[in-house]
Amino acid sequence: MIKPLFYISINNASAESLKYMNDFPSPDTLLRRLESLDLKHVVNALNSANRVVLTGHAKDGMKMAIDFTEEPYYGKLDMYVSKYKNGTDRFHTFATISVVGKDEKERLTLYSLPMLDTKEDIVKKLLENSPRPSVLMMDRGFFKTEMIKLLQSMGISFIMPAVRNERIKRMLNEYAKGNIPSVYEMGSKVYLVIARDQGKKKISPLISS
Repeated sequence: MIKPLFYISINNASAESLKYMNDFPSPDTLLRRLESLDLKHVVNALNSANRVVLTGHAKDGMKMAIDFTEEPYYGKLDMYVSKYKNGTDRFHTFATISVVGKDEKERLTLYSLPMLDTKEDIVKKLLENSPRPSVLMMDRGFFKTEMIKLLQSMGISFIMPAVRNERIKRMLNEYAKGNIPSVYEMGSKVYLVIARDQGKKKISPLISS
């Protein structure tokens, strides 16, 4: 069953295209086989195979990033609910941790996002099943107190864009007045880093450990 799935993925094809291929199961047969599988088992198997492939490439002390990917869903099943876009508020949602290279990312681990799991639960699971990063890069969707506390409890160095809430806006105003430096300790080993684009007036607030 792996062979037809690879073919569909690599060629961005549909299952219907298999009926024109020799030695491949029919689309209906493939669907029945997929429906008989347990999603958790499949994800664990893919992650295990991925770790074998990346042995020697991914190790402790590398820069890594965690991302959430949403693929729109238009069916009738209960799915992960997120911000409305592309005609739906329901999505196939996956969380991944990747090694960040100069020009590309190497994906290490992937998990589907169950409806009842929090982002903190998923991030903890990703970090527990991956090499330890030197620094973890995340987008502003992870900017919340609970996430920062989790990363601190695990001893993970991190950096992420800060959401411009009222507290961050006040700090940016203080920075503009010259009252605080560009690296300012907000709390216990949590820092606001104010980055300025070279030659531009735009500033970007970041949160870092």
